[in-house]
Amino acid sequence: MNMTVTERAQEFIAQEGGVITVKIEKRLIPGCSSLQTADVPAVHVGEPQKQEKDDYQTVTIDGVIVHAHSSVVNYNDKILLRIDTETNLFGKKLGMFGLPVPAQTCGTCSACQ
Repeated sequence: MNMTVTERAQEFIAQEGGVITVKIEKRLIPGCSSLQTADVPAVHVGEPQKQEKDDYQTVTIDGVIVHAHSSVVNYNDKILLRIDTETNLFGKKLGMFGLPVPAQTCGTCSACQ
C-alpha cells in the first residue's frame, strides 16, 4: 500500500491504541438543496465494525496497524496517501491527504449553480 503515517500521527495513534481505520465515505455536500453526496477521506481510531471487516485489508505502516477499506486500496499504486494530524476547534484529529479533492457542488441545484 502506498501510504505513510507522519511522526505526529504515529504519536497520536499510539496514545489512542495504535490502530486506525481508513476509508472513503459519502457525505452530504454542504448547502446543496438536492442532497447530493461527495466522496471524502475518513480516518478513525480503532478497528472497523465486525460486520464490515471483510471489506478491509489490514497492514502495518510505520508501526501503526491500518485497516484499509477497499475504497482506499483502489488508490494503491496511483497516489501516495499520507495520514497526519490536523487541528480544529475541538482539538486534534486524523486526516488522510493526497487524494484528489472531491467536487464541492452538485452542479444541478439552485444553491450550487
